[in-house]
Amino acid sequence: MVENQTIEFHPWKWFVPDKSKTLVIGTFPTAKRNWKYNFFYPNTSNLFWRVMAEVADTKLQHFLGEESVIERKKILEKIFVAVTDMGNKVIRNEDSSLDEKLIPLEYMNIFKILEENPGINKILLTSSSGKVNASKWFSQFLISKNVIHKIPKGKKPIKSEISFKGKTISLVVAYSTSPRAANRISFEKLVEMYKNELV
Repeated sequence: MVENQTIEFHPWKWFVPDKSKTLVIGTFPTAKRNWKYNFFYPNTSNLFWRVMAEVADTKLQHFLGEESVIERKKILEKIFVAVTDMGNKVIRNEDSSLDEKLIPLEYMNIFKILEENPGINKILLTSSSGKVNASKWFSQFLISKNVIHKIPKGKKPIKSEISFKGKTISLVVAYSTSPRAANRISFEKLVEMYKNELV
């Protein structure tokens, strides 16, 4: 370990409501100084929860503390969406929230989530641009499990599929909801993309 590096473990692992059909996968939580609450996508500048609220046909009321966590869990329960990140243990450089400042040491066990929740038949990866992203980490996770699968390139949403225990799992790569990606697609188009894949 060099100076300005910290090792971090994922604080929440995953959240899977009953009857979940889709698993949404990001990279790793933002630096703790940006957290507004103790749950996935805790930086309110990320559009993830605004998008999910639109998909669930509701409006966000809470942006700080435990009430925010309860509200966001209810949104996921309403639309049968589970959430996790690819990084389980990472090195963070310079206390930065940028994905490219993260080095994965251990990936989240996505196959364990699928095994424990057989209703999940789709995985939505929230990013594919830049040197570090959910799509690349997922591909590396598959390689570590001796699964050969190349996620195609093209216009998002990018679609493919994998086989897991005799079942076909759809894979979708969507635009990221991060503020940096916001200039690539309008909020309305982002909502439309996620709604088409999640509802």
